Amino acid sequence: MDDHFPLRPLWDCANCGQAWPCANAKADLTLAYVGNQTALLIFLSLRKWDAFEDFATAGAVPSDLHERFVGWAREDRP
Repeated sequence: MDDHFPLRPLWDCANCGQAWPCANAKADLTLAYVGNQTALLIFLSLRKWDAFEDFATAGAVPSDLHERFVGWAREDRP
């Protein structure tokens, strides 16, 4: 995960330039939190609020912020 971390305040991946968490960061986070879904969701929720603050300061909060940061990691996804 060291290579795919977010660059603030834009929240793009430092390695690939995609919106963070990028596909590689998602894969790394999934492996890092195997067996501890709750901790993963807490970590992602905290990053979501960090991103919300950065985007709000810039004047434009993306409408998909929850899905981007938390929704993809939920076990109960359809």
